[in-house]
Amino acid sequence: MNTQNNWKEKWVNQPTLMLTTVIIWSVFIGLCIKAGTLTFVAIMSFFNAPVAQDLYEGLNLYNLMQENPWYYVGLISLMLGVACSKAYLFYLMIRIFMSIDLQHPFNAKVGNYLSQMGSTALQIGFLIIITSSSIKWLIKRGFDIPAMTGFVGGAMEFIFMGILIFAIAQVFKRGIEIQSENELTV
Repeated sequence: MNTQNNWKEKWVNQPTLMLTTVIIWSVFIGLCIKAGTLTFVAIMSFFNAPVAQDLYEGLNLYNLMQENPWYYVGLISLMLGVACSKAYLFYLMIRIFMSIDLQHPFNAKVGNYLSQMGSTALQIGFLIIITSSSIKWLIKRGFDIPAMTGFVGGAMEFIFMGILIFAIAQVFKRGIEIQSENELTV
């Protein structure tokens, strides 16, 4: 009941913030569907190998699975790590938008979520770099790996975003300190 009243109050007082939250929710759901589908199909491919011919949106790793199942497991694991981490990043965004109050924007909960978002974005960037390097390594050894731009692109963007979010988290921490000092003096 309290959550429902809180939602209504936020929609009345902060409609732009709540509209943004709804958009982030839709992206989060899409990323969860992608990660869940990839997980389900990857598990299915261990029981029925031809499933690896169309893992997700035409991704075909059937040849890699037939030539070396361990490399297949490694590559799928990296791809799942990236997909799940992206979904977690948007989950943290939702938590921030649900916790933020424009009347008192600086609070410890939002600061912690920002720090977690920064580290998650950095992890995604490095995970994408590792996945890309693994693909290049497999291709050098003669494995037939298709183009996977939808799964391994944007590493530098995530690293830059992580650094930027860490900087914002530091500003937030200072804002929390100033807000606490102001509340004590009043």
